[in-house]
Amino acid sequence: MKTLILIVAAIGLISGCASTAEKKSTEQAYLIIDVKGDSSIRDLVLDTVVSSVEKSMDSLTVSRGIPPQELPEKATRFKLTSPFGNSSFGALMQSQGAMLKLPSCQDPILTMKSDDNEHELGERTSFFVCVVQYQEGYHVDVYTTFEQRSGGLSVDALSQSLAKSLVGDSSQVIPRTMKGIESDLADENLETKIVDQYIPKKWKGLFVDEIADATGKSTSL
Repeated sequence: MKTLILIVAAIGLISGCASTAEKKSTEQAYLIIDVKGDSSIRDLVLDTVVSSVEKSMDSLTVSRGIPPQELPEKATRFKLTSPFGNSSFGALMQSQGAMLKLPSCQDPILTMKSDDNEHELGERTSFFVCVVQYQEGYHVDVYTTFEQRSGGLSVDALSQSLAKSLVGDSSQVIPRTMKGIESDLADENLETKIVDQYIPKKWKGLFVDEIADATGKSTSL
């Protein structure tokens, strides 16, 4: 009897998935944290950011730089640029639905990159973190992407659907990592403030504390 129930359930699952088209979606998010202070806290800021990000990553590339000869009056912000520019190949990639842009920072004193593929879930999560120093302190920029494949009818698609129903998707690491960086810096008695952010609505519920937005007002994510 149990075998029959399992067969019926499997047929129902396959039937439900048979009409589902395969879909690939990409979400992006970023967070910019301001840390007030002079050069005396530089090592503390960098060490705290590295140790915080390491908690969430299976693999991580860390590069430490040096401050610019003259610190800028205002902190620079990360930029996204296409490696192909306005070339015909770049246009072809866009026509195929690809949004290939790479993050970079000007004169960073710390850069970290992580790229995690969850093949069994059909997901890929990337993180880019940079720290830049300016006259009044530091900016910690966090940029992340989350790619997800769903639908279709195959053994892999069915196993991915089952896995996600049991454990959820791996995008949960994004808000947890972002909030962790801000919290760990604050725990070191550093003066921190979130000055800019873009968090997709579906992830906001995982921010359990209220944080300040770019206008200085308190907003619950």
